[in-house]
Amino acid sequence: MIDAAGYSIEKQYEVLLFHYHWIVPRLGPAPKPDGTPVFKSLIAYDGSPLEYSWKWNTTVGEPDIRYSWEAIGKDSGTASDPLNHDPTLDYMDKVTQVLPATDYSWFRHFLAEVYNPDREFYAKELEAGEPPATTLMHAIEYNKKADFGLKSYFLARKLFMGGDPNTLQEWDDAIVKLTPSEGHPGRDALMHFMTTSPEGKLMKPNVMGIDNIDSSKSRLKMYFTSTHTSFKSVREIMTMGGICDIAEDSLQDLRSMITAVLGLPADFPEEEEISVEATTGGNTWKDFETLCEGFIYFFDIAPLNGKPEVKFYLTTRKYGADDLTIARNLMAWMYAHGRGTYCDGYLGMLERLSEHRGLENGKGMHAYISYQCAQKGEPDIKSYISPELYHKARYAGI
Repeated sequence: MIDAAGYSIEKQYEVLLFHYHWIVPRLGPAPKPDGTPVFKSLIAYDGSPLEYSWKWNTTVGEPDIRYSWEAIGKDSGTASDPLNHDPTLDYMDKVTQVLPATDYSWFRHFLAEVYNPDREFYAKELEAGEPPATTLMHAIEYNKKADFGLKSYFLARKLFMGGDPNTLQEWDDAIVKLTPSEGHPGRDALMHFMTTSPEGKLMKPNVMGIDNIDSSKSRLKMYFTSTHTSFKSVREIMTMGGICDIAEDSLQDLRSMITAVLGLPADFPEEEEISVEATTGGNTWKDFETLCEGFIYFFDIAPLNGKPEVKFYLTTRKYGADDLTIARNLMAWMYAHGRGTYCDGYLGMLERLSEHRGLENGKGMHAYISYQCAQKGEPDIKSYISPELYHKARYAGI
């Protein structure tokens, strides 16, 4: 990926050293001979603990590579570490040796506020039959022209069972305590939207994310899923019912990306819900039949933000055709917007990642494609890529 994205040899070496020393030893035990994970991470549909991200170049810029990952140890998901926190705590304690500007103040705040310190409480849930699941994950941005950036995420508990109804209240209580004596307009705007807008009322929380930097500079991202998929609902959520000022040209640009990637006609009705069946070309993908339908959004409500910044995630692991078609559709859109310089490298990278089954023969490598409107300049667009580390086809000959 870093080669396809145009990283210099020196920067590639730096990236690979960090990955080898700080990430690989914390990805958990090898899967079973058939690819079944010992501890099933929620990061990827196959239970593997990695999801790559390709930040698309602008017309004058270059791509950047990043990935999300989960730290896993030998006791993850057992009574001694039921929430799989120990590998994360070990990583946090040590990684500052090489990235001294890393700041885990907010992370430690939320860790203390959101989780019960008595592990026996969670161990009893395991005894009662609840499956162990991901609660924390991390990300690293391999920036070309700046220090590597670290991020951390909290996942809503009991996602296997539809989510915990107390999650939003627990997270909000912890957020309010960040700045108890000061105002928090971004948080207030989000809560107002969620309690007054018909679209806001339907959203369910699934992830909360922060940057591991000085809190005055960090984002505070709240991720939600909406079951609605019409562009009318996308418009309502992206603008938060009119709270956020987004130019109509930007909204139409987002709409064109959605229809292009999913292979829908450009005049697809704005009020019509986008069904899975309308975008998959008549194919069914067994691995994804149980995934919830809908789109994902994040709201950056950092305390210093006057208004939330909103980002849209097109859930291409559920919607759209096979991975090759999705790639070609996205690349055509990029070329049409003058951003096609790295498309050949992108497709070549995907083809190498998918040698176990071929892009045209499956779906899910494209997990999401995100779009964030910019006040100035071009929108921020990313492809989130599941490398399918535990795909059964990778282990067929073992």
